[in-house]
Amino acid sequence: MTILKRLLKRPLTSSDLHRLAGHNMMKPPLPKAMFEAAASLVGKSGVSLLDYWRKAFSIQLDEIAAQKTWQGQRARLLKLVLTEQGWCDVFASTNDIEAPGVWGHLVSEVELFTAFSKEHWKGILLQRYIIALLSAACLEELAAKIYAFSRIKKLELDLHSEYYREILKLDLQINKMIDEMVDAYDDEGALELAGVKDDVINPLIADQYKLLALVAEQIANSQIDIASVKEKIDAFDVRKRELAAVFLASVPESPVT
Repeated sequence: MTILKRLLKRPLTSSDLHRLAGHNMMKPPLPKAMFEAAASLVGKSGVSLLDYWRKAFSIQLDEIAAQKTWQGQRARLLKLVLTEQGWCDVFASTNDIEAPGVWGHLVSEVELFTAFSKEHWKGILLQRYIIALLSAACLEELAAKIYAFSRIKKLELDLHSEYYREILKLDLQINKMIDEMVDAYDDEGALELAGVKDDVINPLIADQYKLLALVAEQIANSQIDIASVKEKIDAFDVRKRELAAVFLASVPESPVT
């Protein structure tokens, strides 16, 4: 029946989706070492990370099934993939940065993190990364089975990930410089650099996020307008080069030798 629904582009029920994803929910597709770690990681409630993921993934399947059309289900699935992929991008971009002051703004309003003090955020982010890996992989498998997930769509998702990581790199590099100044007791320099970032760099980052949101919308509901997106990215690159000169001229010299 699900094959017929796929061919006729008919929406699937929650039962359909749970059945198709059942093998992954029973045995989550993780490397052996990561699977064992996730299975043994049990919170105060007695729920393992794997069972936490199973519950979250089941809710995602219900969200997809709640859409009234096949096209709507496909769009919702792709948006969920983008969300999970985004957590993978955040983890990859912050993995080598211990200080939560550098990247904490990325998670500070997420309920999963606000329930814990910042000293625990690194571990929480690792757990969220494992959940994201699982969900993204299982959702993409579903998309390939029933929602016309093509090689082109995969390339679009990769482009979104690459551009998101580029935005994060710009943001976090400067935040790391500020954090290093604070560690060196150069509070005046850190404040000055933070002011430059607020005035010069953050407006550019905000505009890049707007383009990222447009790309996500196109991925979910149609396809990326490559020519238009490239034109905007090229314009941002020009703007970056112009702002780089302003930024470098404004950066205070570090007292650390």
